[in-house]
Amino acid sequence: MAEPHTDTVTERAGFPDLLEVFGWLDRDPVGNAYLVALALRDGLGSPHDEYWVARRGGTLTGLVCLGGSSGAVLPVGDDPAALAALAARVAGRITFLPRHVQVVGPRAAVAAVTARLREAGLAPRLELPQTYMAVERGGLPPCERVPGLRPARPEDYDLVHRTGAELRAEELKEDPRLVDPAAYARRVEEECRQGYTYLWLEDGGLRFRASLSALTADAVQVSGVFVPPGLRNRGFARRGLAELCTRMFARTRGACLFVNDANAPAIAVYLRLGFRPVAEWASAFFDAARGG
Repeated sequence: MAEPHTDTVTERAGFPDLLEVFGWLDRDPVGNAYLVALALRDGLGSPHDEYWVARRGGTLTGLVCLGGSSGAVLPVGDDPAALAALAARVAGRITFLPRHVQVVGPRAAVAAVTARLREAGLAPRLELPQTYMAVERGGLPPCERVPGLRPARPEDYDLVHRTGAELRAEELKEDPRLVDPAAYARRVEEECRQGYTYLWLEDGGLRFRASLSALTADAVQVSGVFVPPGLRNRGFARRGLAELCTRMFARTRGACLFVNDANAPAIAVYLRLGFRPVAEWASAFFDAARGG
């Protein structure tokens, strides 16, 4: 499909494109850690996701992943024509996605998709300017270890369910227990079964939790960093995140995360741990006016 006034074309990517896509994403293996992990896991062949690439003159210039189950739209690239073409694809495939859609990625890429969805009559419920931050192995300062940090277990379901909802309500201004309770319950069950959410429990309560969104040889992407409000400003987030990163550095070369620009206390913690800004990021949340 050629876009008007350009020689940029977009097409569905699949397993035969895997090496090309890997090579393109590997130009920024930390910034693209989540997409690299998805491609490693599914080989661009998940029945629930779609991958679309933009090319000019046969050269790959942009990519977007559409999560048919998750509602995640993940655009990446810095070529304006590619971003515009991929944004048009997102708008054309909106019925493939669930009712609740989250566009996440580099700020310019998210802005292109958001603008095209606005043209299609979909205004975002929430837009968040964010900063992508990273630290290399060896970049953490000395911290007191947290031997009690451990993966969540099935018996932690109630705690993970409640605190995950509190985190989302605080960060994204919505309670998943009300918005989509069945889907949220399934995600929590998966967290407790697969153990990619880590908990620090002490004195009968939660002190810290965080999740691993992606893990590759180049970086672990951390998400959902949370300390209960009554326990903040006591160093629990700093120690808990340092412990999690230290453990992961046995398996990868770096750690990354993205944080809302308005969350000054969290940014201060990450800076003290050695994380540094590496990219302007953004998230936009849409509630499509249809079933799904």
